[in-house]
Amino acid sequence: MTTEYRYAGPDGEGIDSLPRGVGAAIGSEYCVHLLPGAPEMARVRAAAAAREVPLLLLTPYFRDAELKRAIPLFRAIPEGADAVVAVNDWGVLLALRVLFPGLRLTVGRLLSGQKRCPRVEASPRLSAEEKAWHRQGLFSSAPARKYLAEKFGVSGFHIDAFDGADAPGAGDAPDASAPSFLFVHAPYAIVTVSDACPWLGGRSSSSLARCPRPCRDGAVLLREPSMGGEMIQRGKARFVRADCPLPGKGRRGSPLLSVLYDEIP
Repeated sequence: MTTEYRYAGPDGEGIDSLPRGVGAAIGSEYCVHLLPGAPEMARVRAAAAAREVPLLLLTPYFRDAELKRAIPLFRAIPEGADAVVAVNDWGVLLALRVLFPGLRLTVGRLLSGQKRCPRVEASPRLSAEEKAWHRQGLFSSAPARKYLAEKFGVSGFHIDAFDGADAPGAGDAPDASAPSFLFVHAPYAIVTVSDACPWLGGRSSSSLARCPRPCRDGAVLLREPSMGGEMIQRGKARFVRADCPLPGKGRRGSPLLSVLYDEIP
């Protein structure tokens, strides 16, 4: 079983350069304009099948019209394909469950419930227990895992790794009644996502039918003393880098899968 994925770019353009045996993560968790089209999805799916590795499609939140335009993308994933979709929109979770019941669905980082602001980890006002509480989320709750598995077919959750903490809630195997895996993303954790894109002059990405993706040309460092560290902005998302070992990585039978990034996604 493949336990490691690496980000291969929005359209999967880097899949051919991935190490042997490593799964490919594509798409975007924060912008519909960084999703592959149906032809790109078909190409990457074929490449992943030829390499005998799984595929992970990262998706953002959608407006109704954006979801309608994205339906061909999801249709390009045939039933039975070794592919996982990370969903970051409750409406999309319902729509995909109804329209494509054969898709393997997982709850993405935007919906996981973790609080990833660097001010949390740097705060002198929070105890270790309170900081640990902020690292918890839906994946920590057996009832939530069970409900989402039964009602929506959710088979896993995406979370971020943080310095000084093991992956929260991942110490035990998931309940037999609600089998789920944790996809641990590193080293870039998402802090927040906006609707206004600085690369578009603060306009909403929904105001464009197509985008030339100017954000792919670079990122911006954001610094403020109260943060305890710098954030990095790319497109509509802000990230913080957390260089820490992935707990359970390489351990046989571990429910933890790693999603690694060589650069800001």
